[in-house]
Amino acid sequence: MTATAAPVAPVTGRHRRQAPPRRMLRVLGNVVLGVAAVGAVSLAGLVLVLKLGFAPVLSPSMEPAFAPGDLLVTRAVPATDLKVGDVVVLPRPDAPGERYAHRLISVDASGGQAVVRTKGDANAAADPLELRITSDTVPLVVTDVPVVGQVSLLGQYAWVRIALILLTGGCVLVAAKRALLRR
Repeated sequence: MTATAAPVAPVTGRHRRQAPPRRMLRVLGNVVLGVAAVGAVSLAGLVLVLKLGFAPVLSPSMEPAFAPGDLLVTRAVPATDLKVGDVVVLPRPDAPGERYAHRLISVDASGGQAVVRTKGDANAAADPLELRITSDTVPLVVTDVPVVGQVSLLGQYAWVRIALILLTGGCVLVAAKRALLRR
């Protein structure tokens, strides 16, 4: 007795999902990597040329203008160009190595070095100390990026910096391997 195979319906494209070609995914990955690299280099160039700086907002003292977790973008301006109403990032006199961002409520540049008083927008009173600006330039706040400061604060942890270094190194190695395999 011979067994005969029952007829089987052909598999159509509607029933079977085909994976995208690997070459297309590789090209797309390379394009994304290239765009990210060009963007990073361009941003770094702008930061250097325009003398931009960044500072996260840590407290609610500047609300509603800036909220905790915002990232302030600053530009170095001559200390002689400061005027009342500017928001600047200054060193905290009571905590060496730390900085704060407040609005200038008085500026006196008559003695050669600027002497300023500051106040947080949300604070009822001005800051208690006058500050003598001894540097040639001061970081002036030009804009803010909401919420991004929270991400930048993660950089204070060593394990996050190490993870970012390893991730960057891994991406460079993968890109180098792909480049070598294409030859």
